[in-house]
Amino acid sequence: MTFSILIAAGLLAVQPYEMLKIPTAGTEVIVGRLSLPYLGFKNVLVIDVPGSGPNTYENRRRIGRTTEVRYHDLFAAEFARRGVAYFSYNTRYTEVDENTPPTFDRVDKVRFWTITPAERTQDLEAIIRHLRKDPRLARCQVLLLGWSEGSIIASLVAERKQVSIDGLFLAGVPADDAYSTILWQHSGEASMINMRKFFDTDNDGRITRAEYESGDPRARARVGNKTFDDLDVNQDAVLTADDFRLILKPRLQQILSAVERQDDEWIWTNFFRVGARWISQHREVEPNRTRIPRLDLPVFLFHGTDDANCPVQGVIDVGNRARERGRTSLRTFIIPDHDHSLEFVSWAVSGSLPEGLKILFDQVEKWTTRERQASGDPACYPRAVRPRVGCQPVRERQGSDDTPLPVSH
Repeated sequence: MTFSILIAAGLLAVQPYEMLKIPTAGTEVIVGRLSLPYLGFKNVLVIDVPGSGPNTYENRRRIGRTTEVRYHDLFAAEFARRGVAYFSYNTRYTEVDENTPPTFDRVDKVRFWTITPAERTQDLEAIIRHLRKDPRLARCQVLLLGWSEGSIIASLVAERKQVSIDGLFLAGVPADDAYSTILWQHSGEASMINMRKFFDTDNDGRITRAEYESGDPRARARVGNKTFDDLDVNQDAVLTADDFRLILKPRLQQILSAVERQDDEWIWTNFFRVGARWISQHREVEPNRTRIPRLDLPVFLFHGTDDANCPVQGVIDVGNRARERGRTSLRTFIIPDHDHSLEFVSWAVSGSLPEGLKILFDQVEKWTTRERQASGDPACYPRAVRPRVGCQPVRERQGSDDTPLPVSH
């Protein structure tokens, strides 16, 4: 099954893609792809800000053995259907390569390892300047869609004010720096997020022997068919974050050691497609936790409660800090039972838009009715999903009352 079969109807809303080559502040050239809707253009342009690692204007990926997905085709088609233009681009030193599954890209690793957050920020600013010179986009509201590390880069651009943007739509947001996020990912908490979905039948935050052994065998296969005793490392008769912290401790030590000795090849091959400099440089960047609450433009945060990449509590803290500062232009959407991608894979495979992504697209589509947001008029903002209690979705209220309420969209 190919991606085009899944979204053929949606692609009809898109004009033929336009390939652009955009010079940066230095000597590099960024290759990107612009999609415009055939009909009903609402003068809104969404620029995708890539997350960590190499990315392309397609981000073609293989899911399973037979399904191939072009991530940005899917987003471009959905935005076009809603009258919104969309731009995606290659990260530096990265090219589309149809012959290199499963990532379908070609990366100059040695040069890629040298990229800094500052360079990524400046590249995005060059892209915005270039697109704003296009007469077709001159009247556009420009929105940055930043996922994961992309949320850091987007918020840096907003704070620097070197280019004009109108709003931030940020998802899978790390509240802390990349180094701290790596520590959290190996603390056992991320592992328990994944495990609880399959085994914690009474939702008490831990997994008993009975819950584990009666769980779906396919879920046990995902942890190598380990027995309960294999996983209960601290031998307290339940599985908790502490067990997985102990299991992951040797791997974390390997990662931190590789960072310390600047072993880019080991990190790339055994951890993630980044270099040691990327991790070290991000430690020096102010985290989203303190930067986002003071931004003076509309910001929308979307985060799944099952995000095992970045803790949802960090986004809740960002929202609380913004409210303490009297900010009315920041809204948080906490989506129950959604992962870091807001269940993108489900969308790609089934063709059905998950709730979290639907909320995100809906808020972008409504943007043109909210241009008064820039004035800080709270009447212009949607009611948003707030932190849930006991896995039940709740709707935003003013103040700190977290009493559960039914979701309304």
